[in-house]
Amino acid sequence: MENFKYYDPEEYAKSGKDRSRCIQEILDIHGGFMSWEGVKNVLEIGCGIGDVTEPCFLPLLPRDFERYVCSDVSLGVLEAAKTRFHGLEHIEFLQLNIEVPIDNGLVSKFDRILSTFCLMYVKNQRQAYENVFNALVSGGDCWIVMVTTGAIFETFFRLAETSKWKNKLRNIHDILVFPYRNVPEPEKMDENLLKSIGFSDISVKTQDFSVEYETAEDFRAIMESLPNLFDLNKEEFNEFVNDQVDVGKDLNVIKDFHVPGKPVFHPIFQSLVFYAKKP
Repeated sequence: MENFKYYDPEEYAKSGKDRSRCIQEILDIHGGFMSWEGVKNVLEIGCGIGDVTEPCFLPLLPRDFERYVCSDVSLGVLEAAKTRFHGLEHIEFLQLNIEVPIDNGLVSKFDRILSTFCLMYVKNQRQAYENVFNALVSGGDCWIVMVTTGAIFETFFRLAETSKWKNKLRNIHDILVFPYRNVPEPEKMDENLLKSIGFSDISVKTQDFSVEYETAEDFRAIMESLPNLFDLNKEEFNEFVNDQVDVGKDLNVIKDFHVPGKPVFHPIFQSLVFYAKKP
């Protein structure tokens, strides 16, 4: 996840409303069963600038919670989250790379671990899941949301196959890992991994969303909110985003350029959500 250290908080914030709205919908559908009573210590992995944390998670905390740790690999977005939550008690911040073994000081410390739109970028899935397991107290649980695939990410994979961008994106599968992208049964694959680590009470679901990109500018804004993952110079980055918009048109997902009768890329956006407990 080294490339994600360079998220630009201002660009990232542009897609915040869409991100929080999506997570709230997923939470309503797949997280309503979770009890927050007795949850004292919470770790959020990949908190970003806190634009999901604030509207979706903080309101659920019991009054007597002890600490909520916002963690991210990027110091830049952590600083933005600190500014956002300035003055709030019991909120802590931690730079954390979930791809490497966690520090002993984090072992068996948390009643609940949350993560949204983060772990799909982790190549060593087993290590990440083991870290989650180890950081939980006995009886603690986790609620994780990842993306299996989606039109905005498919633009990267499609362009990586072109002669124009193939060399620049040669390490795409090390950066945009998306381990469930081409898996016929992602729920089963994820459940088996969780079981092998020792989790219990496992629930794994996929959720398709019919996201609408009204204009090319809307689609472009999403692309520009992502970090410059492939170290493109300014001119290259602008040209790459232009090509991504063209791929979006070809995928028939931009409303202003919709071609009747032409298949729309499916799923436009699909999440994988899992809940699990540490016995």
